[in-house]
Amino acid sequence: MVLKKINRICKKNEFEEVKSKGEMKATELFSIVWLKKSGEKAFGAIISKKISKKAVDRNQIRRRLMEAVRLNMDIFPQGFRGIFLVKKNILKKSETEVEECLKKLF
Repeated sequence: MVLKKINRICKKNEFEEVKSKGEMKATELFSIVWLKKSGEKAFGAIISKKISKKAVDRNQIRRRLMEAVRLNMDIFPQGFRGIFLVKKNILKKSETEVEECLKKLF
């Protein structure tokens, strides 16, 4: 399954707002820049070409990360907006390892 459209950050100005005004938390697999606003919970991911040159790999990472978020939506407060900044060592990790890392962060 995929994250509902209402729970995704897609627009450039939304990304910019969270990146400029948000706070940062970090783990060994990713960092998250987050901001609390009114409304629904929303998430986005930034996966650089430095992580992998292949779009297939970057999309697979994004899907793994968003699936972990979808399964654990209840750990985030209402109005939470977060952007994941992925680190290179996430490449070889499974979906369960990504989910554990997310749970440790919150």
